[in-house]
Amino acid sequence: MAKANLAIYDTIEQAKAILDRQEAKHASKAGWLMVTALLIESWDIYSMSFIMTHLKDVFHPSAALLGFTSAGTQLGAIVGAILGGWLTDKYGRRNIFMASMTMFAICAVAQGLAPSMAALAVIRCIAGIPVGADVANGFTYMMEIMPKGKREVMANRWQFMFSLGILCAIALVTAFELGSLSPNITWRIILAIPAIPAVLLLLARHNLPETPTWYVEHGRFVEARKVAADYYGKDVLAGVVPDENMTLPRPTWGETVKDLFSDEFTRRSTIFAWISNFVQALENYSFSFYLPTILAGLGIATLVQNNLAMFVVYILASISAFVGPMLLPKIGHKGLSQWGFGLVAVGIVISVIGIANNQMFIIILGSGIMLWGHYWSSESGQTVASLVAKPAYRGAASGIAYTFVKLASFVTLWVFPVLFEQLGVVKADLIVVIFPIIAFLAATFILPEVFNHAVSADTIKKEGAAESK
Repeated sequence: MAKANLAIYDTIEQAKAILDRQEAKHASKAGWLMVTALLIESWDIYSMSFIMTHLKDVFHPSAALLGFTSAGTQLGAIVGAILGGWLTDKYGRRNIFMASMTMFAICAVAQGLAPSMAALAVIRCIAGIPVGADVANGFTYMMEIMPKGKREVMANRWQFMFSLGILCAIALVTAFELGSLSPNITWRIILAIPAIPAVLLLLARHNLPETPTWYVEHGRFVEARKVAADYYGKDVLAGVVPDENMTLPRPTWGETVKDLFSDEFTRRSTIFAWISNFVQALENYSFSFYLPTILAGLGIATLVQNNLAMFVVYILASISAFVGPMLLPKIGHKGLSQWGFGLVAVGIVISVIGIANNQMFIIILGSGIMLWGHYWSSESGQTVASLVAKPAYRGAASGIAYTFVKLASFVTLWVFPVLFEQLGVVKADLIVVIFPIIAFLAATFILPEVFNHAVSADTIKKEGAAESK
């Protein structure tokens, strides 16, 4: 294996520019197999929202332990996102998405067998590690295996899959509520069942290749040519990369963060992505996650009626999440984020009015508006962070961005039960409104339009200029 020289980096940029413009017939399938992991994640996370009453009846935990158990997956995902992002840059995208889904399936079964509330809390923390790793890795994979423009639309569908996972959780929990199983059996089955789709997804991903871009970045040009030829049906890197592999140095964490902030475009995009990710998690887990508990506490309807009402709301949310990516080519990431965060603020205010007056219709109306906006506001943050990062450290950049989602999720799930108890639902939810307003301002004044962006855009421009001559 030869050592690299400075000229090889120009060759790498040219190779990435070529790969950015390729589209394989299996690219969309690969994208769907990446975003489907979010369905399983949300299924697992939101199942906790609907079985907390069962856990209270069986284990009689303190409010702090119950909140920590709910938030455990989020804490583990912080570790998983950072670790998984680093590992996928070092060892490859394929190795990590296979390992993460295997680990999640094992953890899901372990949850159902937990002997105590404390054990369940620990298992859920461990289960979050593969969740965070898979998201950081999945976004990285989509950015490298799909052509520019289409990869952003696919990546933004992660919230559509998230909403479908919530619908699965609601439907399953409601079915058990209508049955006659004991609470202790019910919660165990509900938390263990996500292992089934996890195994199915693992099998479906088995034939997906490593990305040619990862091989190129690691100087493994022989494998890059072979994989690219197999995947795209032609040797698109012939005459571009050397015929032998080379040893290339890997960027450190410090170099990664420094490079992310090295130019205004990447810096502003990254800052917005972090703000967007933090706020979309905070607004979600402080309001919609606890909405079933809020409705139950108000005593307006039965548990089954509350679940059915939430099912209707999340069907509306799923429609929103499906429509959002379709609008992306027309209004861009900036417009989608502005509309999203604006609707979130309006929806929460309407819901608070309904809660203050014990009016179920107004609560559900406000929740529907909030969730419609939430899925639009949630779609672009992670996509933007992965899109503008260079492939050499794209996994790490994606992982760092996703930690903002999980950090906000963990803190909110743990703290808000106490905040609800101390301030009351109305005051606590009014505090939440401040954050989507901040994110709306960030989308307006910080985020540059990044739709259709390619990291190798400069190389493409040079090539186009040369061709025109």
